[in-house]
Order: sequence, then structure tokens, then C-alpha cells
Amino acid sequence: MRKIKMYRLIILMLLVVLLSACGSGGASEKGKSKTMTLNAVSFLPKDHPLTATLHDWIESVEEATEGRVKVNWRGGADVIPIGEQFEAMNSGVIDVNFTYIGQYQSLAPETLSIALSQLTPWEERENGFYDLMVERHEKMNVMYLGRWLTGSPRLWLNSPIDSVDDLKKLPVRSAPNYNRFFENLGIASAMIDPSEVYTSLQTGVVKGFVYGGFNGPRKDGWTDSSKYILDHPFWTQNCTILMNDDKWNEISAEDQEAILKATAAYEKEMVDYYTELDKEEIAELEKIGVELFKLPKSEEEKFLDLAYDSEWAFLDKEVPDLVDELKTLTTKKE
Repeated sequence: MRKIKMYRLIILMLLVVLLSACGSGGASEKGKSKTMTLNAVSFLPKDHPLTATLHDWIESVEEATEGRVKVNWRGGADVIPIGEQFEAMNSGVIDVNFTYIGQYQSLAPETLSIALSQLTPWEERENGFYDLMVERHEKMNVMYLGRWLTGSPRLWLNSPIDSVDDLKKLPVRSAPNYNRFFENLGIASAMIDPSEVYTSLQTGVVKGFVYGGFNGPRKDGWTDSSKYILDHPFWTQNCTILMNDDKWNEISAEDQEAILKATAAYEKEMVDYYTELDKEEIAELEKIGVELFKLPKSEEEKFLDLAYDSEWAFLDKEVPDLVDELKTLTTKKE
């Protein structure tokens, strides 16, 4: 299997080299900014609703660098399989990866704190958390540019519940990054391909699912069965814009600064966009009878404490020297 993956990466690298030779400009005179085209891939398709603002980021990079840096977003899993995208970016097969921390968290467990952050992206840039994440990503030969999605996961259920204990043994369509939390809740996690979730909900194989944000389940028909949303959002979206560090260092200092400023501005617009999109989607969900409900205060606190404690306990084992600093930098000050 390793050999097959290596052959794939070699072939992809040759293709990208050929494409780059056709589409990228070379360096101009010494001391002047370099013109280049960066090849990018994403784990979601280019036409997915949740990748809508990435087109804005690409445009902002080109504008900020006055056209010297362009981004050629080649596609998603149809170009490089999701599980191979980080390695492809890390090794220089492609330059930019619109990804999420689950794809590389095993290499840098401290990046889990991105999901645990209670701050906005701009607050993270102001208090030093962003700089710390840049530093930790650099150890993987990666430049961490910023975030490209906002929102928090919620549980969508076929029936409402009254307490955290009602979740015990409940079969829920899940994903690996929820394992520790769901195990503490007693949930029976089920890893089901997205194409099979609708049928699994209809037949009762699962009694709900976990989903980041609001947009998607209604369009996929999952709300035909799961009409109750436990409105206790936990964690935050952990989608990141990453770039091969060697390629980043080929960009002039002037254009690097321009890209960072453009990304910071983009993050604010991105948050506004998805916040408004969520409001619009909630209105549509209510029209079809989907109900947002809450647990009693004591049960809410129990639920949220488990959500965060499970992950901080994991980080305390993986990166004990960093935990206190990470907690300080990601906790909302009262």
C-alpha cells in the first residue's frame, strides 16, 4: 500500500511540475518580487456550499500581491484523495491545501487546540495563539495561513432528549475526531459513508448524527428523520489554509506580508458570511419542522464540560508542556 501511495505521489508531482511549467511565471530581477502560480487542492469539492468563500480568499491573494501570486485551485478529492492531500502538500506535490486538522493532527497533536478555541480568528491573531500555531506548523514544513470556515458541531437527533444520560448507547453517525468525547457520553459511534447516512437514518441503524454548522443536512435529506437539533454547540470548525513552507519562502517578504494581511481581512468576512448563512438555513429548517432545543442548565454544563475535558485530557498526555499555554490562549476571558 505504501508503494502504491508513493507511486501516486510521484506521478502527481510530475503532473504538477509540467502544469506549473506551463502556468507559472519565473523570478524577475534579483531583489524584485517573484511571480508564481500556486497549485491548491481541498478536501471538499470546489462547488460545495462550505467552500464558497475560498474563491474570495484566492481573489484577495491575487489582489493583495498585484497579480504576482496566483492560486490555481485544481479541485478536491477528484484530484488527490483526501487522505493523501496533506502529504502531497507537505512534500511539494501541491502548494496549498484547504484542509482540516484531522488530516494531520497525529503529527502535531497541539493543533487540536484550534478546534477547542473559544476565540474568533482575529482574537487569535491578537493574543499570540495564531503565532504559536504558525510556529508549531513550521515544524512540519508547513506554513499555517489561517482559517477558512466557522461554526460549531451539534448533535442532530431523531428524538429529543432530557439529559446527557439519554445519549448512552444511542447509535449516532460520527467521525473519528469525536471518539473521545462520544465515548465519555456513552454514545455508540457509527462511521458511515455520507452516501449511506440517509438510509441509515431512515432504517434506524443510527438515531442521529453530528454535524459542523447548519448547512448540508436539509439538502441531503437527513432532516427527514432527524428533526431535533441539540443546540449546545461545542468546539469550533478546524478548517485550515496550509502552504508548503519551502514554497512560502519563495515568495518575497513584501508579498508574504500582503498575503497575511489579506487572509486576516478575509477571515472576518468569512465569519460574517457563514454566520448569515446559518441564520438563513435555520429559518429554512424551522419551515420544515426541525426544532432546536436545549437541555436544563445543569445538563448543558455537564455536556459541555465533557466535550472540552475529554480533549484537554488527551492533550495533557500528548503535549503536557504546552497545555497550560494553549488553554490560556484559547479560553474566552470573562
